[in-house]
This record gives sequence, C-alpha cells and structure tokens, in this order.
Amino acid sequence: MKKIILAVAVAAALAGAASAASAAIMPVTFTTPGADGSFSGTFGDTGITSTTFTDTFTFNLPTGFATTTVTTGLQGLATDVSFTSVTLNGHAFTVGSAGTNEFRFLNNLPVTTGTQTLILTGTSGGNGSYAGTIAFAPAVKGVPEPASWALMILGFGGVGATLRRRRSAPALAAA
Repeated sequence: MKKIILAVAVAAALAGAASAASAAIMPVTFTTPGADGSFSGTFGDTGITSTTFTDTFTFNLPTGFATTTVTTGLQGLATDVSFTSVTLNGHAFTVGSAGTNEFRFLNNLPVTTGTQTLILTGTSGGNGSYAGTIAFAPAVKGVPEPASWALMILGFGGVGATLRRRRSAPALAAA
C-alpha cells in the first residue's frame, strides 16, 4: 500500500513539474528601432515535448500599434502543433489557416507604454515547434482628429464672439 501511495505522489509531482515547465515565461528578441521608431521582434518555441502547452511571453512596448503573426509547420505527426488560443493583452488572434500549417495574426492592436503579454496555448505531437514575429509602429503625433478640429474651431468662434461683444458694449453705453 505504501508503494502505491508513493507512486501516486511521485506521478503527481512529475505532472506538476511538467505543467510548470510548459507555462514558462519565454523571451522575445527585438531589433534596434528605426529612424521612425518602428521595430520588430521574434519569438517561438521548439522541441515542445508535452502534449499540451502554454507559453507566455512578456515584453515592454511604448505607445503605438502592434502587429503579430505566429505560424507552425508540419513535418510529421510528431512535430504537429495546434493552437487552442493565441492572445496579446487578452485580444484573440484571427485564424488565417488551421490544420497542417497553422497561421494566426493580429493587426494594428493599439498598445500603451508598459508590459505586454502574449499567451499561446495548444497541443503538440511530442516534438512540435512554432515561430512568430511582432512588428511595432509608434503612434503618429501631430495630426489632430476631426473632433479636435471641430472643438478648436468652436473655441475660436467663442473667443471671437466674446471680443465682438466687449467692443460693442461700451459704444451702446455712451449713446
């Protein structure tokens, strides 16, 4: 009886260690920003031996827009990776294709300065891999939105009306 309890305890400990290893935080490698402030990065995982996995990537971005893609390639059942969920900051990726070669993407997601979280969950045939890219473009500054233009014009009109009223008020009082 003691051997059975010990075997169950060891199996539970190994299962816990396997799930903790598959939920490891992974690195993203970024390029040097260009003159316009844009840059890109790569991420991925190879040799996924567990049948289910969750990979978490955390990285910092400034305010702007992120476009992300992730792909898998099948070279045999042992390398098959199927995603059950891919999200960036809680926003689900669009499925471009599924099955033998999976492709998921997320275009122009607005991001704010700080930590971003990319989470990929799925299944593997035992020796799977995937790769992805993140492209960042800074928010364009200096071009007001139409609502800002309308508010600015309304403000100038209000200032003009106030100045006109002040000029005509003393002339009426003198008469």
